[in-house]
Amino acid sequence: MNRLPSLTGLRLPCAAAVFLVHAWLFTGAFADQRIADAALALGPLGMTGVSCFFIISGFVLAWTARPDDTPARFWRRRAARIYPNHAVVWSATLVLLTLTGAAATGESREGPVPALPALTNLFLVNTWVPTREYNAGVNIVTWSLAAEIFCYALLPFILPALRRLPVHRLTTAAALTLAAVWAIPLVSLQFHGPPIAEAGHVPQWQFWISYMLPAARLPEFLLGALAALWLRAGHRPPLGVPAAAATTLGCLTAGIALLPFPFLPAAITAAPLTLLVLAAAAADLDGRPTRLRHPALVHLGERSFAIYLVHWPVILTVNQLLPAEGRPVPAALAVTALHAACTLAAAWLLHRTVEVPCYRHLATAPPGRPVPRPRQGAPHDGHPTGVPHHPRPAGRVHPPRTPEIPLPEHDGGRSRRHRGPA
Repeated sequence: MNRLPSLTGLRLPCAAAVFLVHAWLFTGAFADQRIADAALALGPLGMTGVSCFFIISGFVLAWTARPDDTPARFWRRRAARIYPNHAVVWSATLVLLTLTGAAATGESREGPVPALPALTNLFLVNTWVPTREYNAGVNIVTWSLAAEIFCYALLPFILPALRRLPVHRLTTAAALTLAAVWAIPLVSLQFHGPPIAEAGHVPQWQFWISYMLPAARLPEFLLGALAALWLRAGHRPPLGVPAAAATTLGCLTAGIALLPFPFLPAAITAAPLTLLVLAAAAADLDGRPTRLRHPALVHLGERSFAIYLVHWPVILTVNQLLPAEGRPVPAALAVTALHAACTLAAAWLLHRTVEVPCYRHLATAPPGRPVPRPRQGAPHDGHPTGVPHHPRPAGRVHPPRTPEIPLPEHDGGRSRRHRGPA
């Protein structure tokens, strides 16, 4: 298994887009209405970043999958990666909301924190309920973890079927999966009702089905998995990283101008984002440099799960201490810089003291093999992190004649090639 640092680096701009959406749009950062309206363009860009997370997640888990793995061991590793970070941040955010009287969305709240939405958020099942109160839960960004958990639950049963597909059928399977991505917003348009506050005129049901419903994000996850199998078969994408990134932004811009909201979270960008993930991985495998491999991007990308989890509670905390809204541009940018600095500090602490040690102690290694430490440069699977390293220099990879099994499957560790069953 070759190192794929470009995938790790790709996660940082995705997380940054989500951060800016929450720091600028949800908190009314700018007093100048023209600046505020211009910042609205970041809304769909943040959703595109989330979509990219799902595709990367499916890609890395399919790329690192072992034929001898079991569903129980796979689920244990995923739980060890997600739940310690989530439980710590959920608890801290609950304390924050209780002490400040704020709602999870940052608005003022009357009465105690709603117990049932908070508990369903703790167990990451809250986004199966199509109401704003449940979708927000305690830490609003963890709605995407609920979707990840759903994808993890199904992957051990779906991936073996995908791996049995002949190579020439992978493209057909990807096309059908992409059609499913486009079918979801078409279905959502059949539902109407009162609008959701965060999306303006978009009905709550359309927003929930096209964006937050866990089952609706499964096709993006599977696109990533199919892309990994296609790349492992020796294929290479037609576009490089810059061209794929430009195509993604172009499709998003066209979608904003021409399509209703339900097509923006995933449908309009699913194909170019898959090409972008393929291009980044292929460049690493072939030893071609990319800007995504910059050490700073890789370093922060390794901590992007922690960054993603803590950024909204940090924004809420800073805004409680500096409650003014509608600031002049210099002041708004200064507060945004404070948000970013506090987020990075909190993420570093969470990654260092919770994420890494908890994974090492809770994940189950194959018999006779210890759970390795996360290593620098490993790509991250969606919100959890990582992929094993290969100690040899990257070069063009051809499909192996016998199954090549990375040992052990771990988000950011060291692996050795093993031919045949473990």
